Amino acid sequence: MTLAIVLGLLWTAVVVLWGWQRRPRQVRTPTPHPPQARSPITAPAVGLALAAVMALALHPVLGVAMGLLMWITPHRRRAQLHRREQAEIIDELPEAIDLLRLAVSSGLNVHLAVAAVGERLDGPVGLGLAGAVQRTHTGMRLADALDPLPETVGEPVRPLVRVLVDGDRYGTELEPALEQLSADSRLLRRRRAEEQARRLPLRLLLPLVACILPAFILLTLAPVLAETLTVLRR
Repeated sequence: MTLAIVLGLLWTAVVVLWGWQRRPRQVRTPTPHPPQARSPITAPAVGLALAAVMALALHPVLGVAMGLLMWITPHRRRAQLHRREQAEIIDELPEAIDLLRLAVSSGLNVHLAVAAVGERLDGPVGLGLAGAVQRTHTGMRLADALDPLPETVGEPVRPLVRVLVDGDRYGTELEPALEQLSADSRLLRRRRAEEQARRLPLRLLLPLVACILPAFILLTLAPVLAETLTVLRR
């Protein structure tokens, strides 16, 4: 009975943690406040303490399971956060490039085009462009302000940053390069959507095995087994 209660509490904690990770996030600002530093020793220490308590009070296997859960969860959460940020960039990049093409074809220079697009997009790409424009107000050149965007925003923006930097430093023509970038970014977004569609059957496998398959076994095999046992007893 105690083991069933502990396993139920562990499953509840996993479900709550998964829902917390899937919560909607607030829109970021171009100049966010620096996050408070957290000690990297806190999570492992709490995990080891809980694992030791469960190992001594209940069962060593439960202690090992809790220790593994507390060790895997932070790494998995960081990986999920990174994949989510990359997906946001890939989804927004075609619209940002198309807006830059429209601004450049309307006669705006690189600085004005980047400023106009940064004001109209609230995703990571738009916020990165807006932050670069804000840094130019302190006297920094636009090309120098755009250079760190692949490290601060994400690697998918590197081709766009290279085109904008070349246009600002050397005066190269932007519209043909942006047109090619637009086609490449839309192809990348389509490939990502196809990859997500291929992963869907694997994601549905866990609910199928955990929920539908046990019910199917209880409804089909349990009556047959009960009837067989009754016949054998006779």
